[in-house]
Amino acid sequence: MAARPRFPSPAQAIRAATAVQRAVNAARPATLAARLGVKVTTVMAWTFCPAEHVDAVADASGVARHDLRPDLYPRPTPARALSAEQAVAAHLMAGEHFARTGRCLSLEGR
Repeated sequence: MAARPRFPSPAQAIRAATAVQRAVNAARPATLAARLGVKVTTVMAWTFCPAEHVDAVADASGVARHDLRPDLYPRPTPARALSAEQAVAAHLMAGEHFARTGRCLSLEGR
């Protein structure tokens, strides 16, 4: 049996438990169990996502890794604040990119 994860706060543990249930429901328990090579009852009994299955569960369900196991995958840091001049320059650059490619910059990493 895997070690129980240690979360810094009860609220974080509750959010992680909710995220794993959301992931199991989104990926369908039987489909997820077959993909992971475990029994459906095992998947349905999870309170927290086991560390060895986080990536596969995130891929199958669309629930982010940092939601499933915030103790292992901290939330990415927010973007830094820009000055007014930097924001205008970034906006103009994004507009030029869209005019050339027809794609938004936010979709480029996908």
